[in-house]
Amino acid sequence: MRILSLVLLFALSFEAITSHKILVYNSQYGHSHSNFLGNIADILVDAGHDVTSFIPIIDPEVKDGTSKSKKVLVPQAKDTKDLIDSMMEHKADFFTMNNFNPIILLFMPKVFASQFLFQCRAVLEETEILKKFQAEKFDVMIVENFDMCGVAYSHLVKPKSLITSSGSSPFSFMFEEFGVPLSLSYNPSSYMTSLNVHSMFDRAKNIYAEILIHALFYPGRWMIDELYQDKFGAEYPSVQEISSHAAYTFTNSEPLIDFAAPTLNRVIPIGGIGANAPKPLNEYWNEVLSRRSKNILLSFGSVAKSVYLANDIKQSILTTIGSFPEITFIWKYEHPEDEFGTAASAALPNLVLSSWMPQNDILNDDRITLFITHGGMGSTQETALRGKPGIFIPIFGDQMRNAGMMQYNGFGKVIDKFDLHKPEVVVAAIKDVLGNDSYRKNAARVGKMLAKKPFSSKEQLIKTIEFAAEYGPSRALRPQSYDMTFIEYHNLDIISAFIALALFSLYLTKKVLCCIATKCCGFKCCKKEEKKTKKE
Repeated sequence: MRILSLVLLFALSFEAITSHKILVYNSQYGHSHSNFLGNIADILVDAGHDVTSFIPIIDPEVKDGTSKSKKVLVPQAKDTKDLIDSMMEHKADFFTMNNFNPIILLFMPKVFASQFLFQCRAVLEETEILKKFQAEKFDVMIVENFDMCGVAYSHLVKPKSLITSSGSSPFSFMFEEFGVPLSLSYNPSSYMTSLNVHSMFDRAKNIYAEILIHALFYPGRWMIDELYQDKFGAEYPSVQEISSHAAYTFTNSEPLIDFAAPTLNRVIPIGGIGANAPKPLNEYWNEVLSRRSKNILLSFGSVAKSVYLANDIKQSILTTIGSFPEITFIWKYEHPEDEFGTAASAALPNLVLSSWMPQNDILNDDRITLFITHGGMGSTQETALRGKPGIFIPIFGDQMRNAGMMQYNGFGKVIDKFDLHKPEVVVAAIKDVLGNDSYRKNAARVGKMLAKKPFSSKEQLIKTIEFAAEYGPSRALRPQSYDMTFIEYHNLDIISAFIALALFSLYLTKKVLCCIATKCCGFKCCKKEEKKTKKE
């Protein structure tokens, strides 16, 4: 008994020694972002660490994603609430908005940035919270480079190590903050579903997409810089400067399904970190999947909801479902009891409408034949992890690139959202994916590869955090590109010098040859200079 007590005492002492204080800045803004950071917090709690989630509430309809960490909340500011309420009225625009339309730059950057700016002001007003955080002396602070208030706030908290992150495949502006090359000639922009590297038009379109993304997101960064510098002085570092000194960066990307591109040793991909282990289906869902030999799951995610679809698109989807009476369609429709939902369920016996479903658990079932999804990062990763083929209909943001990478890796096909009102297009895509066994084989193969990765995303997360907590940032992992000017980074000074030298050499060669030709052959190219010399 005494030996057992000593063992328990040693174990508790060891845990106390190795437990680290971690602060996670988790803006309650978007489901995928909050889930990503919330899952990180909970995993670190399970690993024995003291984790605090700092949660500025931008959108109260979004869940914070964490159930195990300690929570410190900043209530939604009035300005934030007014702006979010206004934005909610236009959610249907997601299905009709053209990401490549430059007109959106007239209003979208300011609207998008303001929601983070308004809530950031509320964060800075909570001076007692800041004092508490400073007194805690956190070993690690984790932020996402989407709401840049957290990045700037880390300079006040002063953790031993800062960890930056991206809840999706990084956008181009994040690449610059992480110190990673853009590689626009072959790495598709977040707004591109495909990129033919041999097509000049496609590469030009890729660059244009990046210009739009920079114009959309950079004003928000400048606003946060200005807010902190107005409050704490002009010497307060920019969010890019703060990001450059991060110990590590986590990205919600999976190399086995992403486009190959340059990266850095300190950038750690932890794709699929939010995908929970699948559970057995309950009696209801088991019965639904047993009705027919084939089952198709249809979901547009939690932001661009199916209930907001235009009537012609809803009718097009019903026509598509009616074309496959031998297949059960499970459609995530937020209000199945409304007029459309009631009529649709009555008209189509192979349609099941549900306001919520255990998507990950259903996808894991062998009876699911196909997943039709918007291409959110969570859904694409679940598709890959469960080894299912898909049809991808990206709606906005990084969904374009997510859908493109799944098509590139042979998981299925991409349908343009502007073709949703054409049932013949959707029907043809379903027939193609179901009829071509290569999609199923590719999906199954990648699913097995992901299951047998040498190191899981969870392992990489925990070990990297613990390493950063113990040793802090390493100078060896910080690229010198951060300290270079645009001219230096692109070697424009060297290129200019070579061009000038080449032009001077051509000029000098021309003069020498001209003079030689004049003396030897009687050409007159040097005579003007000779006349000038005689006059002088």
